[in-house]
Formats: sequence, structure tokens, C-alpha cells
Amino acid sequence: MSVHDPIARKRSLGVPETKDGVVNKKFKSENKEIPEDATASNFFSEKMYSAYVKSALDSLDKNDPVPINSLTSKINLPFTHKDAISLAHMNVVLNGLISNVSKLDNKSCHELISAVLEFKWLDVASRQDSAYSQFTDLYSRFISVLVSSFPKYLHEVTKKLVGEFSRSECLPAPAALNKHHEILSKLIKFIPTCINSLPQTLQKHFPHHLSSNTAELTNYVQNLMKIITYCPDLQFNIWQLIIECCIKLDVELQNELDDLDDDEIEELINGKDEDEDDEDDEDDEDEGVDTDETKAGDKSVLEDVIGDIDEVLDGDLEYLIDPITSTANIKKLLSKLDSVMNLLLTNTSNSFTQEELNEGNGVPLFNTITSLFRSHILPTHFTKSIQFIIFHISQYQPELADSYLVLLIDVAFNTNEILEKRLKAMQYLSSYIARAKNLSRHQIVFIVSYLVGWLNKYMLERECEIYDQDDNSQRASNQKGNQTGGMERFKLFYAAFQALLYIFCFRHDLLYKSSKPASADQSFGDSEWECDLDKFFQRVILAKFNPLKFCDETVVYIFAKLATKLNVCYCYSIIEHNKRERMLQTNGKATLPSAVANFKQKQEFLDLEGYFPFDPLVLPTCKALISKNYVEWSEVNPSGDDADDDEDSGSHQEAMSDDDIVSSDEEITSDEED
Repeated sequence: MSVHDPIARKRSLGVPETKDGVVNKKFKSENKEIPEDATASNFFSEKMYSAYVKSALDSLDKNDPVPINSLTSKINLPFTHKDAISLAHMNVVLNGLISNVSKLDNKSCHELISAVLEFKWLDVASRQDSAYSQFTDLYSRFISVLVSSFPKYLHEVTKKLVGEFSRSECLPAPAALNKHHEILSKLIKFIPTCINSLPQTLQKHFPHHLSSNTAELTNYVQNLMKIITYCPDLQFNIWQLIIECCIKLDVELQNELDDLDDDEIEELINGKDEDEDDEDDEDDEDEGVDTDETKAGDKSVLEDVIGDIDEVLDGDLEYLIDPITSTANIKKLLSKLDSVMNLLLTNTSNSFTQEELNEGNGVPLFNTITSLFRSHILPTHFTKSIQFIIFHISQYQPELADSYLVLLIDVAFNTNEILEKRLKAMQYLSSYIARAKNLSRHQIVFIVSYLVGWLNKYMLERECEIYDQDDNSQRASNQKGNQTGGMERFKLFYAAFQALLYIFCFRHDLLYKSSKPASADQSFGDSEWECDLDKFFQRVILAKFNPLKFCDETVVYIFAKLATKLNVCYCYSIIEHNKRERMLQTNGKATLPSAVANFKQKQEFLDLEGYFPFDPLVLPTCKALISKNYVEWSEVNPSGDDADDDEDSGSHQEAMSDDDIVSSDEEITSDEED
């Protein structure tokens, strides 16, 4: 049958009527899909298109590809084109292809199938006509039938579906949003082996962490999380992709924030400068007419920059950084990372209830997250945000916290792990114990007792390796080769001791043997602290390791003030002695063992010792979500003054140290004159 002479068939395809004008009942029963309000012309058009599609497919048997090529060209037209195929006609095409799928295994049909697969069905989603709902159903049916009949099209279909994950916000209704996943779930059911190639497709279409916007990235991650609900086998691969993206965002954000101070970061997060930015934009628009003056100003600025090129090369490059551009980049990175992490935290909130864990549903997910933490997050240099995923999730149940603590202990004290990874695990351990609000007293005391026991054993075994300073000075000529190892051999010891100091500063209220501090008339021989911490600290700070010299100065000062107030130990004299020693070395009036000097100059360790993974989060949405499980310093600071108290203690120590250093210099000078 041909469509070139439609008039000849018009009466037979029209709506048949009786003499009284009543529609033939037989005709109505054979055409139930036609709406009651459909006009005869629309029905005629659809019938003609159905006949045309069938005729085009039949022409393949005669080796006549012209009708198929004509249909392909019409489907390829953009939807906004005046000659583009309508949804009603597209439904007819899909119905015809589904009914004659066996005829599609033809070389001439390849272009037609590609055109249907590349059809921009999301671009027509905003058109809420009656044909769209039917179109989505037929389109998903066609894709499922096509792949089940011809598996060679699996890659093209998955590529299309996954590539549209980031655009899913265009869809008008949740039912339409699920079409992608309905098709994917059917494909996985029909072809189970496709899960081997699907991770590569998901990775290939993952939006770039810098070039994509927040909506695209969030939509894609949301769709990835939905895949896990019907294909748990892809859970690890999907979480790995998301964690890797978050790590990239985290590192980029940290690099941007390193150039700002705390006040600027706080102002940026709170969005205090948005109004100013808007005003600047309005001013720029008002002044946009002064193009000549602007060009002249730009030229003068360019000449100034070129004239100061020598200063730039000498290290003044930071002044060329555009603060507006930098601020915009920081806001974009904050928005992306905050949205993705918030999505992860909210989507997993129901997976770790006691009921879910008892049924074994949440255990695989937790194992996946902890495994990725160990392999991806822990080795990464100075992440600030992504680790709060495991921080928050592990506090849902005590068993999860125990599992996470065991992981950290296993890495920190495993001799088979590299030293840098062990140091990072020690920092995570101390920061987690200090900041996790839902930890029990038993868990905190256990970690403290473990650290105390390990430090005691370490000192007994290795303190003999440290020579006194005087002995080192006398033996300098004989032991130059032995000093190259230096104090950095004991980095793990200093990291463990600093972890204990940090934990004590935050958790000292829970480290009493009784619920309340002991009275002043308590027996002198009995310690009021768990693990006899007062006696332990008094012994360690006087050891040859001199840990107060090599730990983070801020932690040492806060601990010294707190320990003095709680009558645990007195550290100020040792801190002053260490400061005097460093000052004398700087002035060249004293010669310290080269092992100590080399160790203090290791910037790598100085950076590591000042890293606290669970310091306050800078992502506003996630911070509000995590706050209920987070210990702020203001909650545990016994003095009640946060920043001022720390500054006072630090300035007090510096003042005392300066006086002592002056007096020491005078004594040394007088001795030299004598």
C-alpha cells in the first residue's frame, strides 16, 4: 500500500457512520485507544502514518531502503523544527517497530535505530499533552525489546540512559524520572552480564568535578544511588566513583581556602558578601557605557603589571590573584561538595538502624564505606570534609563505632603499613575520640588505656636509644654517622602522645575514675584518673623523648594549662626550657645535636602533627546535619573562654619564655667573658 494517493483510501479509512449519523459499534470496538474527543482528521493521520511505517518496513524485503531513510530523516529533525515528527506520530513509529522487531535486523535499519535512540525525549518532557505519557511508555518498551532481541545495542542504550542522568531535572514527574531506571533494571534482568561493563559507562559519563554545575553533579549522584536499590552488585563501584569525586572537590576546595584566614572563610560561608557582590554588579552595569574610559583604565593597569613584572617574578605573584574569581570558585566548590555529601548522608540514614543491621542489610554498605575510607580517604593528603561521611555514619550504632575504631587501631599499629599512613590513622583516631559525641565512656577509656599501654612499652624498649645532650656533645666527633637517623625515628611515638594529649583536652571529664573529681583530701597514693594518667604524664614529659618539644605547640599549650588547672602535671618549666633551647639555637649561641635539629626542620612532620581530620566542617548544610553528633571545643573548655583563653595562655608563656631567654643570654655572656 502507498501513501502517495491518500484520497483513494480516504473513505475506507474515515470514520464510518450509519444513515442516522451513529458511529458503527464494530468500528468503535476495534479502535479503543482513540480518545472520544479525537477528531476524524487526527485519527486519519495516525492511521496513515501507521500504514506508512508498515509499508516502509515491508519495503525492506524488496531491498528498497528509501522509505526507511525518509522516516529516519524526519526523526532526526530537532523537535523545534516545523517539519519535525510529532509525539503522536512518534508513538505510531514506536508501535510499528515493536510489532515488527524481527525486521530490524537489517543493515538498512541501523540508521533508523540510531535515530530513535538519539531522539531527545527529555527535550519534549515539558510538553504536557496526552501523547507524552504514552510516548514514554512506548519508548521504554522499544528500548527493552530492542536490547533483549539484539544485545549488540546494549552499549548504545546504556550510554544513552546514563548520559541523561545529569539532566533528569528536566523530567516533569517522578514517574517519568523512573523511566531510566525501569529500563536499566529490565536490561540487568535480561542480560545479567551487563553489570561488568556498566561501571565503565558510569565512570565515563560522571560529570567533571570542576566544569559541571551543582545540579548536574547532584542529579547524577542521585541516580547512581538509585541504581544500587535494584542492583546491589554495583554498590562498591558506585560508591567508589562518588568518593573519588568528593575527594577531588575536597582537595580543590582546601587549596582555595589555604589562601584565606579564618574570618574570611567564616564570612564566605555565611554569605555576608552577597549583597556587596550584587551592588558591585549593578555598579558595573551602570558604568558599562564608559567603554573608552574602561579601556584606558585597563590599558594603564596592564602597563603597571608589565612594569612590575620583576617584582612578580621575585615572589609577589599572589597580588595578581583575582579575589572575585577566587571567591566565586570557592562558592561553587562549597555548593557542589555540600550538596553531594548531604545527599549521601540523607540517603544512608535509614540503612543503619538496629533493625536493618540485625537483618544484615546495612552491613555491606558500612563495609563498603570503611573499605573506601581505608583505600582512598585515609591516604589522601589533608582532606577536610569527605571523612565526615564515616564520622556521621559510624555513630548511628555503638557496633559501627567499634568497627571504625578497630580499623584505625589496626592501621596505626600495624608494622606492615607505611609510616605516613600509620601517622594519619593516629590523627584520625585522636580526632574521632575527641569529636564524636555518641561514643560511650567505655570506648573512650579503652582507647586511652590502649595508647597508654603502647607508649609505656615503647619507652621501655627504645628510650635507651636516646643519648643525653651533654653526652652527644662530647661524642659528636665519634658519632656523626649515627646522628643521621635522628629523633624522627620516633615520629609514631610523638604522634601517639599528641593523640593522647588531644583526647585529654576534649574528654578529661570522662577520664575520672568516679563521676566527679575526687576531693582534695584524697589519699596521695591513689590516682583519681583512669590508667593513672597523672602519674603517666608526669613520667613521660620528663623522659628523654621530650615529647612536649616535638608535638603541636597549640595542643601542648592547651594541655599545659588544663593539666595545671586539674592538678595532673606541671609542664610550663619544660616548655620554657624547650623554647630557650630553640632560641639559643637560632641565635647560634648553642649547638644542639644535629639529630634534633634535622628533625625539627622536617616540614613534612610539622604539617602532619598539626592535622586534625575532624576539625569543624566548613560545609553549611552538612555541618547542620552533623552538629548533633559533634563535640565543639566550647562545650568542653573548662575555662569557658575559647579563643581568648588560648591566646592568654600562649602570650603568657611567650612572655615568661622571653624573660628566661634574656636572663639565660646574660648568664652565657658573663660566662664567656670570665
